[in-house]
Amino acid sequence: MEVWDHDGKLYEVNSYYSLTDDAWQYELVGLTGAPGTGPYIIVTIPDATPDDGPFTPRPASDVIFTAGSGDVPWPILRRFIDLVESSGDIVQGPADSRSPSAEPGAAL
Repeated sequence: MEVWDHDGKLYEVNSYYSLTDDAWQYELVGLTGAPGTGPYIIVTIPDATPDDGPFTPRPASDVIFTAGSGDVPWPILRRFIDLVESSGDIVQGPADSRSPSAEPGAAL
């Protein structure tokens, strides 16, 4: 757990394995104000091998982003995104690397 400060507002950051979701989760929760009224962001990265050894992230196309209840300042959001990306848990898979222009015979 970490607590970040921006313009006097506090944000808690957590990273943990959720057994109920078979996934790694990153959370950003606003702490300033009445409990439950601050903004929150959750990034859920499903485990490709939940019953077989260490966490193996599924491709980025399977990652779930959830947000709600308020505003998150850009510097805090950017820092959170950087944290999640630097973890190495966002991986590209075959479905993520394909785009219509990358497919053989696709018109540009």
